[in-house]
Amino acid sequence: MSGAQELRFVRFEDPQAFLEATKQFDDSFMNFSLGALCDYLSSPQYAAADPSKPVHLLAVYRGEDLLLTVSHNRTDFAWMMSVPTSAEYLLMGTSTTPGLLAPAIALLASSTLDQLSSDPLVLDKMIGPAPAVSAFLTTWVDLLATRGLRVRIDTGTKAGAFGSRVSYVTRATLPPPPANPFPHPVVQATPADLEDIAQLYIAFQFDTPWHGVVTREAALAFVDRPVRAGLVWYVRVDGETVAYVLLGRVTPRTIALRNVFVKPSHRRKGIAEAMVRGVTRYYLNAPPYGVQPAMEGPPAVGFKEEVNLNVADESAERVYRRSGFLFPDRNGDAVTGGIDPATGRKGWYESIWRGVEQEPEPSSEGHAQ
Repeated sequence: MSGAQELRFVRFEDPQAFLEATKQFDDSFMNFSLGALCDYLSSPQYAAADPSKPVHLLAVYRGEDLLLTVSHNRTDFAWMMSVPTSAEYLLMGTSTTPGLLAPAIALLASSTLDQLSSDPLVLDKMIGPAPAVSAFLTTWVDLLATRGLRVRIDTGTKAGAFGSRVSYVTRATLPPPPANPFPHPVVQATPADLEDIAQLYIAFQFDTPWHGVVTREAALAFVDRPVRAGLVWYVRVDGETVAYVLLGRVTPRTIALRNVFVKPSHRRKGIAEAMVRGVTRYYLNAPPYGVQPAMEGPPAVGFKEEVNLNVADESAERVYRRSGFLFPDRNGDAVTGGIDPATGRKGWYESIWRGVEQEPEPSSEGHAQ
């Protein structure tokens, strides 16, 4: 068989079975799905989970080739769609070979609706590669209409307005370490630093496009676990903690930089770049690291093959590109570079976060009685 006839949909009931089946595809393009699930399985929320609220783990294959996954656990802010780097050319095609995106999305959407038939509106937000997410939500809206559910893609909320780019760095793409060490050490946080990190997290959330408001108690609760896991690093200037990096979505091969924040009063001083360079060298085991771990030896989560991140601010890409991340150079409409030297594949992708919402019922005002 060929083309769409080879496609198959798989629903995994067991998170461990999902991780086992996808471990050979563990890369930075899969980090949203696999990393979020790994973090969830090690969280207190998983231990106290209500079994009546399922974890959704869905995938589409062509033969043994994984094309895409959709996942959602009880702590995810949205449904996560991921496409491994090895599948992008299969989905999008080439100048001479048609891609499988349309039939793969059609199969995924119809099969997902079968799985969610009792409450399809639980799928309300999705984040992932822009072409795949857009195609899925368009198909999803049309499918729900056949069931008498009037929904539309929401472009007016924070979910509707959020676009970003995902990329990664490897040992092969790291720049040489700086000739002169940064004057302010990048230090691994310990529980003694919880209050300072929580205050920076509050400022980080307010600095986002949606100006999130977080209480001190909620911030302390959020940063407590990553701090104790050794996943938070900070810079202090003249006794003031002015910047931090928080990591997460840890898989066997990858780890994500989730928050990179510098107080506005200390920006444009090289702090963000120093933190990113030091932390990525540390997790990629590329000495000299340029950071001060709390304890000697490898990271508690182990050394990784890729460190990835998700960037919403295009101007910030320059910092990450200088740090070895595979973002392309942009000159007007021209996009060049951003290719992984080890695989020859594109090392970045455009991501979107989109939501769906119910349409209001048609008004009966103005109609004859």
